[in-house]
This record gives sequence, C-alpha cells and structure tokens, in this order.
Amino acid sequence: VGAGIFLGIALTLAAGRTYIRVVQARKFSVDDGFFYLAVVALITGTITCYLDIPYIYVPQNVDPSTFHVTPEFIQFLQQSLRFQAATCSLLSVALFSVKLSFLTFFHGLLRRVRGLMIFWWCVLLFMVPMAIVFVCIIFMVCPYFDERVLGE
Repeated sequence: VGAGIFLGIALTLAAGRTYIRVVQARKFSVDDGFFYLAVVALITGTITCYLDIPYIYVPQNVDPSTFHVTPEFIQFLQQSLRFQAATCSLLSVALFSVKLSFLTFFHGLLRRVRGLMIFWWCVLLFMVPMAIVFVCIIFMVCPYFDERVLGE
C-alpha cells in the first residue's frame, strides 16, 4: 500500500512538472528526458513489485521439516526471483535517472564556475559506474533464473 501511495505522490508531482514545462516554459531539455525515464522506470518497478507480492512471503512461511519440495514450488521460487530482479533493476534505473536529471539541470547553472564544474565532473564520473553496478548487480550475483539457482 505504501509503495502505491508514494507512486501516486510521485506521479502527481511529475504531472505538475510536465504541466509547467509544457504550458509555462514550452520547451524540453535533456534533464526532462532523464526525468521521464525515471517516471517510467518507477511505474514499471512498482508494478513488478506488486506482481511479486504473492511470491514474497511463501518461502518464509514454509516449515522445512514438514514440507516436500515440489517442481511447482521450484517454479514458484524462480518466478519470485525474476520479479525481484526486475524490481531491483527498474528501481535502480529510476533512482539514477533522477540523479542524472538533477546533474544535467545543474550543468547549465554551474557552467561558468570552474571549481563547481570540476566537482560536477567528479560526481558524474563516480555516479555513472555506480549506476551500472546498481542496475546490473542482481544479474551479477545470480546470473540465471532456472534450476541452477538452487545450487544443485
């Protein structure tokens, strides 16, 4: 429920920003592109999170001493892992797209101050590899989504 509430707040603010950009400013820039990428990634990440809800709590509620692992349960766990990987990656894309949106917005403001532009480039050079790692880390840790995930 909380994710849906925060998604609603984010979409309301995004609609407000879009209105201001279209009606008031009548122009779009690079930071808007990163912003809308973040909005799309947030929406799809939240959807995959909600799709994963039936899968999240079942493994924790199973008593291993009385439960027999069936092929259906293995498929259930694999589907849960797919949803979790998609959610983590999409929400990481949303997070770093917002950061890139702010960075591109501030680039125009800081362009004339050399010291701040050096700092801006340092932040960008640090953030881009971190974004790649954050988006791809789930696939680095667990690169497959079939029976091999069990480690057998």
